[in-house]
Amino acid sequence: MKYLVNGSLKQAIHELLASGNDQNLMEFLHELQPFDIATLLPEFEEPEQLKILSLTEPEIAAESLEHLNHDDQYRLLDHLPEHIARDILARMSDDAVADLVLAIHPRQAQEILRRVPKEDLAGIRLLMTYPDDSAGGIMSLDYIAVREDWSVSRVINHFRKVGSKATVTNYVYVVDPQGRLAGVTSLKEVLLSDPNTLVSDIMYTKVVSVPVGAHQEEAAKLLSRYDFVALPVTEDDGRLVGVIAVDDILDVIEEEDTEDIHKLGGSQPLDEPYMNSSLFELVRKRMGWLLVLFIAEGLTGNILKSYEDVLAQVVALTFFIPLLTDTGGNSGSQASTMVIRAMALGEVTFKDVAKILWKELRIGAMLGLIMGTAGFIFSWVIGGSQTVALTVSVTLMFILMLSSTLGAVLPLIGTKFGVDPAVFSAPLITTIVDATGLLVYFAVASRILNL
Repeated sequence: MKYLVNGSLKQAIHELLASGNDQNLMEFLHELQPFDIATLLPEFEEPEQLKILSLTEPEIAAESLEHLNHDDQYRLLDHLPEHIARDILARMSDDAVADLVLAIHPRQAQEILRRVPKEDLAGIRLLMTYPDDSAGGIMSLDYIAVREDWSVSRVINHFRKVGSKATVTNYVYVVDPQGRLAGVTSLKEVLLSDPNTLVSDIMYTKVVSVPVGAHQEEAAKLLSRYDFVALPVTEDDGRLVGVIAVDDILDVIEEEDTEDIHKLGGSQPLDEPYMNSSLFELVRKRMGWLLVLFIAEGLTGNILKSYEDVLAQVVALTFFIPLLTDTGGNSGSQASTMVIRAMALGEVTFKDVAKILWKELRIGAMLGLIMGTAGFIFSWVIGGSQTVALTVSVTLMFILMLSSTLGAVLPLIGTKFGVDPAVFSAPLITTIVDATGLLVYFAVASRILNL
């Protein structure tokens, strides 16, 4: 396309809007991906945004809107001509509409629901009853379900009737008369089978599913573990209520990873993208942890004050405090990061705590020998005293063993008590190791230097 080669998408749409040739603009928009349209929309004024959406095919417009934040979704749907808004809402996924309705003011939500097709309302209201971060909160109601006594030809006819609405078409789910999940088969298997073959003859009965109330992260782990493209969601009695598609899980993984990274950095997760968050919101999210860590670091100051007589006798000990605390903090952060990531991938659980403790003790000892040797040489050169150098060397060995085990074990202990392991982030581990490392340092110094 000429516009794609010779100019930017934004400039191309600007020119088409200015020309007033709606047919050319419609054809141009038809060539774009929904994500491209969603990315471009904020670059235009509202009247132009409405014009673009009005000329975009309803299916593409619906998917484009799903990439925008909820405030923009409502604003555009509210200002579009009602018949166009209805067409777009009819093609948005039920879970996307449910998320939108829950995110906006109740009065605005009523306006949106008024434009939703009546046949979709029951499903949307059902999705609204589940927590946002649960399997039920992210599942789709648009899937293919059949009975085990159906023939393949009947399944194909059923697919032709409802398949256009389905978001998951790779799998055909089999339910019993009570709606309980009985099996699953693939669309490929259906198409390759004889038309008179019964579903019961080609279905797989050992179905992996996720409870509707399970956390979305559990669903993500199951999909990743089994390499599925979709995962059925069931009630406690086994009734099939929805399906989670892999594209929904990709959003969940991004959301969960972002949340963990924020916590690992020592701040609360943001509710909006960084650039959309206000200064007050950013300060509020970061201030809490800073205050906690500030108070915790006060313990370090008290320890130094308690041992001021020791420092007064051997001033050289002061030179190496940053070296020891930083090394211990870095080691603890390494261990906690590795264990937290292993927990997120399902590689380790609390039952492995003894094995991890033993492994990190040995790792800490090996690191301690290496760093202790380097620390002895460095502190001898800087401090000029073999006894001070020996004190620093021995302390490094103990601190590395301590920090490695604390960094690895604390996240596991936290999960046992229902605490998110990401809370045991690098800043918190560093603060804990700072205090304990100083106690070790002065205890060793008192012994070796006879203070």
